[in-house]
Amino acid sequence: MLREEGREKEIEETQREFHHEEEEEHADINTWKYILGFSEMAVVKCAIDLGIADAIESQGSPITLSDLSSTLGCAPSPLYGIIRFLMHRRIFKEKLTTQGSPGYAQTPLSRRLMRQGEHSMAAFILMESSPVMLAP
Repeated sequence: MLREEGREKEIEETQREFHHEEEEEHADINTWKYILGFSEMAVVKCAIDLGIADAIESQGSPITLSDLSSTLGCAPSPLYGIIRFLMHRRIFKEKLTTQGSPGYAQTPLSRRLMRQGEHSMAAFILMESSPVMLAP
């Protein structure tokens, strides 16, 4: 009987420790989300300012990094970083062009970053990311 009680206390203590570790892990995750949340908004704002979604849409099919860079008038290296960041968040997707080269294509989410269009939310995103809205 005493042995069972000791075992139950040991199990309870282990569960408390596990719960505490789980809470600490969630706190770390949420802290990083708060820290990096601004970065995500900044990259989305940058994509709208550059007109990435508009350029891909006007192409009508997947577009290579080189063609996108030329269309937007910006260097391919930083553009690649922006596109990769947004692809990891499933805003854009990678798809082969008609020539079989790797390219970038729209998703329903990326179409919301277009300046014009039925589902555009670009104006709202730009407003929400403006210095006035981000000020404390």
